[in-house]
Amino acid sequence: MSEEQKLFLEKLKELNKKKSINIFLPSFGKKEKFLPFTLKQQKTILGKLPTDSTGIIMFHNIFNEIIQENTENRISLHELNLFDRISIILHYRASSLGNVIESDTGKINLNDVLKKLSDYDYKKIFEEITVSLKDISATVCIPNLVYDSKVNKEMAKKIKNITSPQEAVSELFTSEILKYIKSISIFDSNINLYDLNYVEKLDVIENLPGTFVKKIFDFIQKIKELENELTSIDGIKLDISNDLFA
Repeated sequence: MSEEQKLFLEKLKELNKKKSINIFLPSFGKKEKFLPFTLKQQKTILGKLPTDSTGIIMFHNIFNEIIQENTENRISLHELNLFDRISIILHYRASSLGNVIESDTGKINLNDVLKKLSDYDYKKIFEEITVSLKDISATVCIPNLVYDSKVNKEMAKKIKNITSPQEAVSELFTSEILKYIKSISIFDSNINLYDLNYVEKLDVIENLPGTFVKKIFDFIQKIKELENELTSIDGIKLDISNDLFA
């Protein structure tokens, strides 16, 4: 890299700081400053995604990295969750490619979705809760983006060795359940899943009673239903994927 190019890139970075945008973060309940979305980041999203079933989780991981790169106030991914990521993704899509999304099902104005995201009261949904069934209980919560990335990476490695599409879907389903479980207690014994490696986590949750897993899944389903509600306008669901930036 020539000195001239290096100097020019430094000036571009200074310009980007002046062009920072305010993005509402549900976890903070307020707007925070982020550097603008760049062409390089858009290229990364469109160019690095696999075409198999790991595509959506790799999109999430790539965007987790972009969030970390672009935060101006050194916000940690430990402090953010999927609703923060959705808000950031949609702000960046609106600022870089426009507010209007057109699909086969209809047209959505991103400003309407962003307003719903900023108006909702997340207090209860962000709290840890305990689900119980007789002698077993679990602490469940929405995972932060660090843990989300960690599980995604491990799960993607495992799926690469799976040839059956049905097995891959099953692995995705299991890993999503796993993300939301912080700890499990049986009688007077407690295990923190955050302290276990991916294989150990799977070993624990795959041996949970089905009736108990259903209670955990009911909690996760409420989160997913809220996500769908907040990203839908007049019955039209917004697909939060790399297609937003195509």
